[in-house]
Amino acid sequence: MKFICDAMLGKLAKYLRILGIDAEYTKDRRIIERFKSQADVPYFLTRTTRKITYERIVFIQSDTVEEQLREIKEIIRPCIDPDKIMNRCIECNIELMDVQKQYIEQKVAEFVFHQYGQFRECPQCGKVYWEGSHTRGMAELVKKIMAPEEGKSSEK
Repeated sequence: MKFICDAMLGKLAKYLRILGIDAEYTKDRRIIERFKSQADVPYFLTRTTRKITYERIVFIQSDTVEEQLREIKEIIRPCIDPDKIMNRCIECNIELMDVQKQYIEQKVAEFVFHQYGQFRECPQCGKVYWEGSHTRGMAELVKKIMAPEEGKSSEK
């Protein structure tokens, strides 16, 4: 499933990418026109109050990204694949590639190069990623999103 975040939701787009979700960020709302005829229409996430006619539009109310994620929790939960978390470039939305340590030495700080053994790189922008201390915080965020709502059973 694809998501499109408008200009007011750049931070949300990055968090969706961290969660492994295909999240396009655009300043041009007309982009949704190119998806209207597709079989699997993406969700369009916006904070605008202007009337927009689109099959899968979600109006986001909150200013904070954690609250925004709560607002769309039920929509994104089925899209989260634990094997794809932190597998997208947060800038380009492209899937990352494993890269041998020797090839990134000049691209990261010396401490990072010596402290970590596995690296991933965006094939489009060249940004390098590694599992640093921030991954614990992301794991907590994923737990919150994947947890069933209070009072609701996950059994059917």
